[in-house]
Amino acid sequence: MQIINTLIAIVVAVLVVLFAVSNRSVVVVEIWPFPLRVEAGLYAVILFTVLIGFIVGTIAAWMGGRRKRAELRAAKKRLRDLEQSLARAQADVAAARAKAELNQPQP
Repeated sequence: MQIINTLIAIVVAVLVVLFAVSNRSVVVVEIWPFPLRVEAGLYAVILFTVLIGFIVGTIAAWMGGRRKRAELRAAKKRLRDLEQSLARAQADVAAARAKAELNQPQP
């Protein structure tokens, strides 16, 4: 699996480099409400936009999974409580059996 991940990373890196080399034109980016004017390579503008979109999407997905993570934490806590309760019940049963064997008349 590690080899596949490495190969995919290499292919993506090569594609990004090829994209950057073929889109070296300088563009001017102005952000409308602000008096900001940036000159950058077209590849940088596009890759930066993709990066921002990836980050925003990751944050949105993480926030969307908040309820499921809370449910999972609650289920894990309930499982842990039930396992402890089962262990106590098994210990009580073992103790009761041992006590019953001691109280049983010997032939």
